[in-house]
Amino acid sequence: MVGDRKRNRKEANMGKGSRASTSKDHEDSATTLEAQNKNKKRKCVGDNGRATSNPKPKENAKPEGLQITLESHIYAYELPKMPPVQRNFGSLVNNNRYSTPFQKQLQEKEFKEYRLYLSKTAVEKLLFPLLRNEELRDNVIRQGIPVTAYDVQGNAFPMQFKQSTGKQKRYMLTKGWTRFCNRHGLREFKDFVTLWMFRHKETDRLCFVISFRTFDYLDHGIKQRPINN
Repeated sequence: MVGDRKRNRKEANMGKGSRASTSKDHEDSATTLEAQNKNKKRKCVGDNGRATSNPKPKENAKPEGLQITLESHIYAYELPKMPPVQRNFGSLVNNNRYSTPFQKQLQEKEFKEYRLYLSKTAVEKLLFPLLRNEELRDNVIRQGIPVTAYDVQGNAFPMQFKQSTGKQKRYMLTKGWTRFCNRHGLREFKDFVTLWMFRHKETDRLCFVISFRTFDYLDHGIKQRPINN
């Protein structure tokens, strides 16, 4: 009798051990499956991230990372040799010849003084080759040369291209510049204008094309990109 009770208790304990072992096996199996599922989720996110890791850059997106400066982010854009104007615009251009484009960030003075200041280097290197000898005379360019500036929609804005009378010899576009700014809602620091010069095929007069890019997050001036042409 005593031996039978001992055997029964031993078998019962063995049953408990077996059930405990089975329960532990289930827990271990569940933990392993959960870890595998997490790994699968991480892998899917990583794959999607790689697939969209190089989205098309937006001009209003701030550059990320300490090594990417505002200047390199903005000036990484390559200026098109031909202005992006409507298709039939090319028929107005004499010999299909444009100056090399250049751009500048608009400053406070462009709005307070009602004129667009142009880099002396850009004017003398890129625009002077399109000017005639009589236009390059000091008395002519200081008095002002009537020009027509076009936006990328082909709208015309009569302006004046001239040089200041001071020692600095600053070049500028005046008169119709304020109307151009108001028409397109241009703002200091946030807008960068790109300019091309050409001669009108029918009138032979000097003309400009002015486009612009906007960076809403900019609230200060940045270093001007040098003219290398």
